Amino acid sequence: MKTLIVIDAQNDFMPGGSPEVEDGDAIVSVVSRIQSRFDLIVCTQDWHPPEHVGFASYHKGKKPMDVVELDVTE
Repeated sequence: MKTLIVIDAQNDFMPGGSPEVEDGDAIVSVVSRIQSRFDLIVCTQDWHPPEHVGFASYHKGKKPMDVVELDVTE
């Protein structure tokens, strides 16, 4: 069985999305063209709750695409 795994090909990562990925939509035509070659197609979707540490709005004074250093302790 041949499996195609498509990771995070979702509207948020397409042009105009949030966070927009430049040329993120280029993958759509590729997946559409090759999907018939696979027996199983698995797609994943990235998801976080609104208060997730990965969002700029969680960090005072930060805006989308700013880099934030986290102090991670075990």
